[in-house]
Amino acid sequence: MINTFQSEVLPQNCSLIGYSWLLEHFCISLPLRVLSCISSKRLKVQTIKKGSWIVYDAQLMFEEDSFSHLEFALKHETIDLLLLKSIFSLWDKKDFQIRINENRKKTLRKKAWFLYEFLLGSTLELEDLPSGKYDNLLDTKKFIVRNDAIKSKRHKINNNLLGTSKFCPIILQTGVLKSYMSKNLKTNVSEVIEKAPSSIIKRAASFLLLADSKASFEIEGERPAKDRVESWGKIISQAGKHVLSIDEIQRLHTILLQDSRFTQIGLRKEGVFLGERDRDNNPLPEFIGAKEEDLVELMQDWLDLNDFLSEDTLDPILHAVIIAFSFVYIHPLEDGNGRIHRYILHHVLAQRGFYPKGMIFPLSNVILEEIEKYKDILVSHTFPLMQAIHWEATNQGNVQVLNKTRDLYTYFNCTKSCEFIYHCVEKTIEETLPQELEYLESFDKSYAQINEVIEMPDTKIKTLITFILQNNNKLSKNKREKFFARLEDQELQEIQNIIEENFCRDY
Repeated sequence: MINTFQSEVLPQNCSLIGYSWLLEHFCISLPLRVLSCISSKRLKVQTIKKGSWIVYDAQLMFEEDSFSHLEFALKHETIDLLLLKSIFSLWDKKDFQIRINENRKKTLRKKAWFLYEFLLGSTLELEDLPSGKYDNLLDTKKFIVRNDAIKSKRHKINNNLLGTSKFCPIILQTGVLKSYMSKNLKTNVSEVIEKAPSSIIKRAASFLLLADSKASFEIEGERPAKDRVESWGKIISQAGKHVLSIDEIQRLHTILLQDSRFTQIGLRKEGVFLGERDRDNNPLPEFIGAKEEDLVELMQDWLDLNDFLSEDTLDPILHAVIIAFSFVYIHPLEDGNGRIHRYILHHVLAQRGFYPKGMIFPLSNVILEEIEKYKDILVSHTFPLMQAIHWEATNQGNVQVLNKTRDLYTYFNCTKSCEFIYHCVEKTIEETLPQELEYLESFDKSYAQINEVIEMPDTKIKTLITFILQNNNKLSKNKREKFFARLEDQELQEIQNIIEENFCRDY
């Protein structure tokens, strides 16, 4: 009797079911992110939560065989393509074929049959189903799906997966995402921008662009020189203008690094890991990127996924998250993966016309404000995968992956990432952008009024306003003596009153 599974103790009077049973049965070492078991006793409801486990009522008990557990997983648990492909690859093909053929028209059999051939690219010796009803592969009430489902005539299945057989994300239809998607944030952007003069919009875009570039470096713990921040800001301003390709990634990488003496430009030729090193320079990885020999094929599949999503007109924010986060999970570059990952968010949103031309959202600013949540989302996905990556240290203090890991980077659930970036976009629209526009309008109004009070060069007035705002609407004694000693007390008081009146909130 199994008492533990993946280091978790089973609840009393319970046994493995669905994915957990199949992983144990086929001796597969892959993370199961939601643990399921079944009680030997009746419950008052169909499922209850006990610690890390979802416990199912004994009424759902069935004959203990592989196919029954597969059908249970497909019916009751969240679809996990990584697990399914691994399970199918170890399943005896003839046995699987026999079980499908017992009742090929049954919906769960059709789904299992389709997924087997879809994921493995291996055709079972079964005739196509005759004409009849088509069933959706994914339940549209539970999952965000492809708008234009692809009909599989052979299986009578509507393939509404968001990706291809080689690269496919899963997004749950959560209440949080439903709420965000119903808000039509794209329209909200236009409404915010239409309220401000075009000159203000242009300046706001410039300031926000620089802020986003700076924040993206700060997320990585860097404090780069101003010219490097400005250089990367110019690249972000061009987001959406160039088609994503391997050459484009290399171009971005070249501009980002500038000094490439110690870093390889483009797809890396060695392993890469995130983590620390011990005192002897040995790696202590928290996560390891895709194997270097898999990168060319992986990145092409990634680009094909981007095209696939564009054709279906998936929600732009979801599209951006899928492409950006899968990029950073692959970690195809020796350095700079995080900053290009965040650039890709801008690229997809711009290319899909989510915001007006010339305007870039400072998403990195919001991410920086909520950096711990951002890191938690990344780690919650990557850390469990480490149990499936076998590696050793190289003589150069790097890592070398010893097993096949390609599928770890191509089948993933990005629901939490989508919720987080949607939150960042909403916060940008409702707080960051309006505050920046209001700040600039207040600045211009203050400038005009101060210009009527005292004759002073343009740059001097702007500097004076900035100094006063930096010190809670008061010009500090030090700044006054150093830069504005000739200002009379009455003049300064009037200027401070103007600024306090116009800037009625903190920025």
